[in-house]
Amino acid sequence: MSGMAVSTPVVAIGRELVQNLLVALRSGQLYEPGNATLRAAAERLARTLGELWQVDGWARIEVGRDTVMVNGVRIRSELRHYSVHSNVVRFFRSIGIGGFEWTADPDRFDAAMFAHRVGRLEGTGAMATSEMTAALEESGLHSITVLPPREETLDETSDDPDARVRAERTYRHGVAVTREFMEGMRAGRAMRTHKVKRAVQTIVDQVLEDDALLVGLTNLRDYDEPTFTHSVNVCVFSVSLGQRIGLSRFELFDLGMAALLHDVGKSDVPREILLKIEALDRDEWIEMQNHTRYGAMRILEERPGRTIPMRELLVAFEHHLNVDLSGYPSLFAPRKLSFYTKIVSICDSFDAGTTPRVYKTDPITPPEMLEALVRWKGVRYDPILLKAFISLIGIYPPGTLVLLDTMEMAVVVAASTDHVARPRARLVTDVMGNRIMGPVVSLSERDSTGEHLRTVIKVLDPERYRVDVGRYFLPS
Repeated sequence: MSGMAVSTPVVAIGRELVQNLLVALRSGQLYEPGNATLRAAAERLARTLGELWQVDGWARIEVGRDTVMVNGVRIRSELRHYSVHSNVVRFFRSIGIGGFEWTADPDRFDAAMFAHRVGRLEGTGAMATSEMTAALEESGLHSITVLPPREETLDETSDDPDARVRAERTYRHGVAVTREFMEGMRAGRAMRTHKVKRAVQTIVDQVLEDDALLVGLTNLRDYDEPTFTHSVNVCVFSVSLGQRIGLSRFELFDLGMAALLHDVGKSDVPREILLKIEALDRDEWIEMQNHTRYGAMRILEERPGRTIPMRELLVAFEHHLNVDLSGYPSLFAPRKLSFYTKIVSICDSFDAGTTPRVYKTDPITPPEMLEALVRWKGVRYDPILLKAFISLIGIYPPGTLVLLDTMEMAVVVAASTDHVARPRARLVTDVMGNRIMGPVVSLSERDSTGEHLRTVIKVLDPERYRVDVGRYFLPS
């Protein structure tokens, strides 16, 4: 209980620290320590650090791949502060450090000098921690410890057989539960969600452990009916996006349930329409569109005498409505889309566009789908949430087959916060074109001269090269 009592104020102070630190560093880039603007920013930074000292007796901020830790507590970025969170991570990593620890409570003069000296390091390249410590000491800042970069966890977990087995088990269990649930609904059985709830909770737990593993598994294509995998994929993407923008575990569960059940109305659409190979005619397309109404009615009718899960109902009804209220179903009066609907609609569109469907044209590559989403930002999709989604998966999303300038082919396995165009990828051929199950490499890695070791030069069609991208996310 004591740990929980301490962590609550640390989270609140930590969010303020991230904000005040970035403002102070930006001010330090522009002004000298005696400037009034920098002094005001430094005073807020010093006050926040002092509050941490009052709570814990120490103050430390450090960054990981896409996380910020304050006094050992992970600080999740809220949506309104998302860019601040990302910029702090990017700033620390650009100068090659993992963070700072203050071994004494700083005053505003020390905070101003710190912001001035460190802020002006951005863009100068990575420094050794010893060099930076010496530079701070020369300025009279003896109570600040420079922390080395934290070890990346992505490659370790991605290549950890146990972690990958757990992720695959979570994913396949989610698909199996969704299949059983949807087929039960189609057979006329009552909506029983107890197994679905447990499956969603497991997905939330897995995302909080390592979202990259589950996001990668959305590329599996070894199921006979895409409705089941699509529902799970949208759940995985939605929960991962929710985690990225700082939703709590409870909120992630609610979001995951709404996402997994967003297409529940398709259980009332005739199977011959769902699985039709040819293009749908007008009447069939109208029936397909009706799944949003069917879903909302199912959720409403199956909960007599109990609290109606409004988030699930709204997402089922709204997920094909755009932010400008175009789309379907048609509305009788203007309304505001629910926050969860805005998340699910982005994830739904992305997975639908990149997944083979029997009733539509061939899927497009993930980067092409992202370009399509961006073209419709502000019209179909919420611009801020879309930006967060692109940050989550990068401009080369997991599952993208790419050709590198080394003439190696690789499958992207996860985005990188270092640079959206430099993800992590698993090599699938060597430089001679031989098929391999190669290691995961970071396209941000540089040689001794500072040049990148590998760079994407082209996105490839996996079908053309007969590459099953999904297998590169499975345990070996």
